[in-house]
Amino acid sequence: MNNLAAYKTEDLRNEFISKGFSEEAVDFILLHNDNSNYEILREKMNSIEQQIIGVEKNLQKDINHLDSEMDNVEKSLQKDIDNLDNKIDNIKNELSSKIDSLEKSLNVRIDSIEKSLQKDIENNNMILLERLNALNKVLKDEIKNNNALLLEKFKAGSRVVNLVSLIGIPIVTAIILGLINRFFLNW
Repeated sequence: MNNLAAYKTEDLRNEFISKGFSEEAVDFILLHNDNSNYEILREKMNSIEQQIIGVEKNLQKDINHLDSEMDNVEKSLQKDIDNLDNKIDNIKNELSSKIDSLEKSLNVRIDSIEKSLQKDIENNNMILLERLNALNKVLKDEIKNNNALLLEKFKAGSRVVNLVSLIGIPIVTAIILGLINRFFLNW
């Protein structure tokens, strides 16, 4: 009977009755024991309920505190995000203005280089034209000189041909006529 909780109530009742206790006394003790257990359980339940209520209140406070902290963190993060957005916009604007400035500067440099190259090309074209004209003039002079020499040589050759023609044609004619007479006419 050291551990009454290990026995079923009916087994306990039978055990006490077999020991000589009256049924009413056993029922009274068991009922009183049940009532006592019930009271203890009820007190424990009330205590546990109070503890649960306390825990719920503490949890609710903690949840409210966490909600508050989360709201604060969210607000702080939102401020940080807004600050970052502003910084990004500022950097974007700065970069855009720098890019525009660099683009204008590059366009000015490109225009300047283009004009300089155009002037150099025009100057080189003028120099080339002057050289071509000078070479043209030299070539024309050489052609005139060569033509004059060729004309003189042609005139000299023409004179020789004329001389050979004047002298040679009658001789050749006489020879041909002599051959014709001798072979064809037999004189």
